[in-house]
Amino acid sequence: MDTQAGKGSTIPVLVLTGFLGAGKTTLLNALLKQPALASTAVIINEFGEVSLDHHLVESADGGIIELANGCLCCTVRGQLVDTLANLLMRDPVPAAIIIETTGLADPLPVLAAILSAPEISGQLSFRGLFTVFDAVTGMETLDRYDEARNQIMLADRIILSKTDQSGDPSAIKDRLMSFNAAAQILTPAELLDEIAASDTGNWLQDIIPVTRQLESNEGHAHHHHHDINRHSERICCVTLRSQTPVKHAQLDLFLDLMLSAHGDHVLRIKGLVDVEGEERPLLIQAAGRRLSEPEFLPAWPDGVATTSLVIFLDGMKPEFVTGLFASTTNQPSIDRADQQALADNPLAIGGMRFSGPE
Repeated sequence: MDTQAGKGSTIPVLVLTGFLGAGKTTLLNALLKQPALASTAVIINEFGEVSLDHHLVESADGGIIELANGCLCCTVRGQLVDTLANLLMRDPVPAAIIIETTGLADPLPVLAAILSAPEISGQLSFRGLFTVFDAVTGMETLDRYDEARNQIMLADRIILSKTDQSGDPSAIKDRLMSFNAAAQILTPAELLDEIAASDTGNWLQDIIPVTRQLESNEGHAHHHHHDINRHSERICCVTLRSQTPVKHAQLDLFLDLMLSAHGDHVLRIKGLVDVEGEERPLLIQAAGRRLSEPEFLPAWPDGVATTSLVIFLDGMKPEFVTGLFASTTNQPSIDRADQQALADNPLAIGGMRFSGPE
């Protein structure tokens, strides 16, 4: 894979999800009115025999495409890839693409389709999964539906809707953070203010993944005890960091081992890597075993270069992943294999390579 792919050469893609009635279409209409989202194409997925949502979207300069009679995460996933490929053949191509899923969609297969389809992945740049959460009925929904929990757990940003109809949102934010402490939680108004403040004319292209500190939550008052990195007995989240630059070969080895040997336990990987010899941050994203084409972003957030990878795990101990990352990056520790020992292991599985010169 070519890590030198330029950010400006790809089309940014945003996936908008949220459970039934959360307010996805309302937010989508508000987004499409923003000048920073001009020439955006919209793909709307509806489940059921009668389609309505595409009639409710007021306008989209890049056009509106409806995927009906099935859910993106299962029956029409191939249709999504075909639709994206057709959009890339347009003249001119859209400036950005927003995909609105059904309220019952599991985000993981959708993300995997976008990140891994060989015919489109090199031309698209996945900018994030935004989940709309209903502040009025959402707490009950989380208790009842796995789909709602998955939508929150894998979100980059959680858009808290209907806060004017609910009480104190602090308890809601506490609950959401227990599922996904790495996600940014904000209201629709705060999101629109951020877009309006964009001075580049392409807000989606400038989004940088949120990889906040998971071990500490300054300014966040807890009223109960929970592990903010653990969603259930099986599902948890771990953040990997390195204060020194990571070699290309070290990153290759770690991702090979995680995705090839342990990919069945990986829900999602996202984050920025400080690669040795590079001034720009390398964006890494994966869903399941599928690794998106890594890309260098123009600059580090706040000008601080530090590696931070967030990994969502299913049925794997975070301590194992932390140790594996430390080993492959040669971070010192007692009684732990180093990078050379792992590379020489005959059981190591070779996989996706994108390294440049060490």
